[in-house]
Amino acid sequence: MVLIGSTNPRRTPAGISLLFLLLLVALPACTVNVRRYAFNAALENQKHVDKLRIGQTLSEVERIMGKGPERRNAHVRFDGISIEEWSYITDYVRHMDTTITFVGGKVDEIRAAPWESD
Repeated sequence: MVLIGSTNPRRTPAGISLLFLLLLVALPACTVNVRRYAFNAALENQKHVDKLRIGQTLSEVERIMGKGPERRNAHVRFDGISIEEWSYITDYVRHMDTTITFVGGKVDEIRAAPWESD
């Protein structure tokens, strides 16, 4: 019995190379490059953080940073003074955040710290 139009189940080296080339070209187009975006956002945040000074108000810091905090904590101290912490990613490679601490509505501390492990 002769089968007309049957194909050889073995793939040719040229066919495999073509398939590999197509995958190599097509797959990157299907990805989202979050790391590059996060890296650039962290660089931008660091440029803004470098302009901050002790004693600046919440509104001054928000104006300099160009946006609100990426993470925020707030509470009232035992003596009634408000404490607020704003955090921004400032080093994506070393996994560092910069936290700005406001006491009574003014910058009291600016510190860099590693990301908390989840």
